[in-house]
Amino acid sequence: MSFQSARAIDQLSEDARDGAQPVGKLSQLNEQGRMVVTLFRGSNALREGSDMGRIFDQMMLVFQRHARRPLVHHGMSCDCLGADEAVLAQFVCLAARGKREDACLMAMLLVRADVAPLAVSLAEQLGLLIDATLRTDPRAMMGTVKVH
Repeated sequence: MSFQSARAIDQLSEDARDGAQPVGKLSQLNEQGRMVVTLFRGSNALREGSDMGRIFDQMMLVFQRHARRPLVHHGMSCDCLGADEAVLAQFVCLAARGKREDACLMAMLLVRADVAPLAVSLAEQLGLLIDATLRTDPRAMMGTVKVH
């Protein structure tokens, strides 16, 4: 199953673009954050046939079914970091560092409160798996970010 519910910014009306507002540059995130955003933007190279892809898809299914509003992402080659992308990256980072209460508060901004703990558990698994991948294959992120 792959996550398809997030919408690209160019497919949105003016009123629906709040989650896509640029809040920074992708290059300002750490490697884990960049990988989360790359997955969110639809990278099949990172997702296909991997545990990381399976967990990411499960987490995004929770967001799809229980989100307060649809999440929005920028295009794969865009250097901007959208608001929803930044929140998702920070959410996974907090969960992976064991800061479950902070991650749960952040999740409640995005999904119903009763499903926030499930989202946190999936984010924790995803973040730890990304960290393990980056430790074992430091080239995992090569070519995904334009650095100037």
